[in-house]
Amino acid sequence: VLLACLMAAPAAAQQQGQLYISVLDADNQPVIDLEPGDVFVIVDEQESRVVKLEPVAKPMKLTVMVDNGPVTTRELATFRTALRAFLEALPAELETSLYTINPQPRPIVKATTDRQKLLQGVDLIAPDSGAGMFFDALVEASDRVEKDTSDHFPVLMMIASDFGRNSSAMDRDYQKLQKRIVQRAITVHFVILHGGGDRVNSVAGALQTEVGLGVTRLSGGRYENIAAATRLVTLLPEFARQIAESNLRQTHQYRIIYERKDSKPPQKLSASLSRLRIGVQAKLSLDGHMP
Repeated sequence: VLLACLMAAPAAAQQQGQLYISVLDADNQPVIDLEPGDVFVIVDEQESRVVKLEPVAKPMKLTVMVDNGPVTTRELATFRTALRAFLEALPAELETSLYTINPQPRPIVKATTDRQKLLQGVDLIAPDSGAGMFFDALVEASDRVEKDTSDHFPVLMMIASDFGRNSSAMDRDYQKLQKRIVQRAITVHFVILHGGGDRVNSVAGALQTEVGLGVTRLSGGRYENIAAATRLVTLLPEFARQIAESNLRQTHQYRIIYERKDSKPPQKLSASLSRLRIGVQAKLSLDGHMP
């Protein structure tokens, strides 16, 4: 059963390599009984010998950043209902922090697995009339990722409006943000809620759209652009389910160590299972990151 195909990243010439595989069954549960003989690795059209297959788990840490400005909090009850539904749909073990971005990034609930504390934090979100610092919040979140040396995959969830302010060092900081996304395998998810009309001192939604599309494409995240706050009630749980599946895969996967005859850097990798599994859902990764 062919599972997936990857374009290998440039690497020094070597005869041994590694990649990661996650396999979910028809019930969306991780397959935990794979053995080395079950997996075949094809490198540049040549079959390679699987030397080792070992289970690995790399947890996720989630930072949720919410725009508490006039657009998102115009329907505050709906906004809070959507956030609660999002938090309740997350895995119980997922370490999560909650921030607001108006008038500047501010922690509401610091990193915790206490679901009740996070839900209570939603009620602590205070509406603000100022324009949100959505870009600064992203950069600050990446700063915290940079300082956290624990072995994990960071996820940034931004819920913003088209009413925001620019950063004084946009170009430099954007390059820094992009570099960190790649180096630390950060996943960024982005939702933009449009408020309509023109506002004094506001930045046109083009900036949020440009940055949102850029960071989600780079990171493998999801980007959504919506016009009504009521859509958040169904949309945010969708994001939570995607995050949950990503967390499930990344905490239940295998590292494949393979050996190949050719010493040249590989260009193309693929893998297959020797045993037919009905409804199997498999993903391959070079570093274990499966957004």
